[in-house]
Amino acid sequence: MWNRQEVKKEGKKHFRKNYWPCVIVCFLLAFLGCEYTSSANIIHGYDNDFTVPENVIHSTAHLTNTEILGTEDSILTTALDGIDGIISSIIALIGSIQDVILDNYTNAFILGLIFMIEMVYIFAICNPLIVGSRNFYIKNHENSTAKLSELVKPFKNKNILNIIKIMFLQTLYLFFWLFTIIGFFVKIYEYRMISYILAENPNIKAKEAFSKTKQMMKGYKWELFKFDLSYLGWQILNIITLGFSGILYSNPYKSAATTEIYLKLKESTN
Repeated sequence: MWNRQEVKKEGKKHFRKNYWPCVIVCFLLAFLGCEYTSSANIIHGYDNDFTVPENVIHSTAHLTNTEILGTEDSILTTALDGIDGIISSIIALIGSIQDVILDNYTNAFILGLIFMIEMVYIFAICNPLIVGSRNFYIKNHENSTAKLSELVKPFKNKNILNIIKIMFLQTLYLFFWLFTIIGFFVKIYEYRMISYILAENPNIKAKEAFSKTKQMMKGYKWELFKFDLSYLGWQILNIITLGFSGILYSNPYKSAATTEIYLKLKESTN
């Protein structure tokens, strides 16, 4: 059993010992739009809506991430950092495709092309980077001197396609669970350790990876939800400081603490 105060204390200790590399890893994920989306919005200074033809905007304007998932810094969007972009894009595509196709085939093609480019970017770039960040923080736990090169380690691994496949399956399963509402929230936490498992076992089979995260999270999903909730104050401070507190402190702090949870869960299930 892990203790919330204990993992936060340990995470903070390892984060502070290797401060700037930890900050840079989370900053890069935010800058590239892979995680910490509220920080990314502040960095880039724009919202999540695409600049597309007027009739496309009209049919999709009500389907932004904030409208669908709650405020940008809510607990839900924190839990959905790795998947909120794809889910909102899919919902936007489904919600607008009928009107767009009927009005203008060219606009439908543009929207479809944007959608496909985003999917490729998320699955082939962002997801491996997320796994790489987990690898970085695991290494940082071991000696508090992890190097930034750990972030791109998945791209150097011959099992990169396996990483992409399993992260894709995680997103796909969550998308289908979205229609059950309650089941969706449960599965968010049940699948939470997939990226950590892949960081340490890039050649693992998909069935084994999902079985392992399910086993690790059994009885701990509510505890992890309370852990996320404990960072609500930091999220509010992130808004007040225009994102700087998240970039410079709370994002890497939480990443390091979540890594401590993973390592304790792994130890308890081995």
